[in-house]
Amino acid sequence: MTFDDDTRPRTESDSDHGVAIDGDDDTMLALAFARFGGPGVLSVIARPIPRPGPGQALVRVLSAGFGPWDVLEREGALAPFASGAPAFPYVPGAEGAGTVVDVGAGVHRLREGDRVCGLLPLRSPKQGFHAQFVVVDADHLWPVPARLTLPQAAALPVDGGLAMHAVAVAMALGPDDRVLVFGASGGIGHMALQFARQRGARVLAVASGADGVALAERLGADLAIDGRRHALAPALRIFAPDGLDAALLTAHTPDAAAIVDALRPGGRLAWPRGIAAPPVRGDITASAFGAGAGARQMHAACRAAERGPFHLHIGARFPLADAAGAATAIGRHHLGRIVLDVP
Repeated sequence: MTFDDDTRPRTESDSDHGVAIDGDDDTMLALAFARFGGPGVLSVIARPIPRPGPGQALVRVLSAGFGPWDVLEREGALAPFASGAPAFPYVPGAEGAGTVVDVGAGVHRLREGDRVCGLLPLRSPKQGFHAQFVVVDADHLWPVPARLTLPQAAALPVDGGLAMHAVAVAMALGPDDRVLVFGASGGIGHMALQFARQRGARVLAVASGADGVALAERLGADLAIDGRRHALAPALRIFAPDGLDAALLTAHTPDAAAIVDALRPGGRLAWPRGIAAPPVRGDITASAFGAGAGARQMHAACRAAERGPFHLHIGARFPLADAAGAATAIGRHHLGRIVLDVP
């Protein structure tokens, strides 16, 4: 069962309170798999509650992000890139939000009860956010912006950091820049649209479906079109008759060459790794970016979310035990992000 983030009643997963560790019970529930494979390898199991080491914090997870990378991780496609050999049972989950319940030596800026969102790098063995408790390096935890619920904050660390890198670094947007955001109703795209508008840029949003266009317009796009139904060339001529200053591609598109051609000399082109590299020209700046770049921009993303206006759109929520349903939803049309509610 899924819920729209604007209509679902407030639940414990949205609360400001964590769950204390019972000294007589040192186990937790975690989503895990004992081998790489399809959705059938996942199960909810009991695991020991981890303890924070120096420079780390223990977080009671109340909501966790779920993205395409979680499917790839479960299938083993990311194992060659992890910092260590796979070890099982493997608890996935790169991002999430909850409350601090304990800190290790040397951690002074966090204390019990703090609402935080966090990010775990790709590594093995993995004990991730798809569990009731997780240990995270303190420098990869950030205070939850006041404007965000915990489910929204859970989906900020991966895509929010990447969106901020694209806007502030790769495209270096400023007032009155004209930028195209392709995939503007997706995770990175809908946040990048808003970060661009905060910086005074004008945005042509290419979204997916009529509902995606409506979301992009609601989030402040100057012009929004349905990439599945409408030709891009006329929109480009109307929006930027003298050429685009920048373009962000967050999804595969057969129009990549046309977008590159629409950039003015000196324009900037950016895309996240995993998207097919578009053709480039010698008179533009083109760059791919990955998870490390996004992590370095999370402070800025949190500040922008705090400052607003900003809305992190949760398109669907699933219970932790239904990660298979979340994976199915990832492969279908959806807006914004998908999250798991952790019991």
